[in-house]
Amino acid sequence: MKRFTTCIAVVGLIGCSQTPENSKAVPSPEVAGFEAVPGTYGVGDETTIYAKTRLAADGTYVDMNDSGPVDKGTWRADGATMCFDPEGDGEDRQERCWINGPPDADGSFLSTRDDGSQSYRVTPISE
Repeated sequence: MKRFTTCIAVVGLIGCSQTPENSKAVPSPEVAGFEAVPGTYGVGDETTIYAKTRLAADGTYVDMNDSGPVDKGTWRADGATMCFDPEGDGEDRQERCWINGPPDADGSFLSTRDDGSQSYRVTPISE
């Protein structure tokens, strides 16, 4: 569960294009990913929220399940890319970064680990 809960973070998908050197550059629209701000987010799949993450304005986060807090650390965002660094040392305690896709009509978005190994549906939660 700790590995899953540190995944939150849940977050930018930015479209880019390559233009051959001899052609004129044609601007292409960027597909903006969700840019996370302090608040609470549910993490799961299309139908179920498995855990929640509360992002604080001071750059800390707390992962929670139904029983309460299960993990904590620091977070940072650069556009739609978010990185989470859980407290402690160890192989499963290293910083992990996630790239967020654009928000859907309900405000949720797909967040994919920067190495492509995991994806979760993230939903902003009003509290």
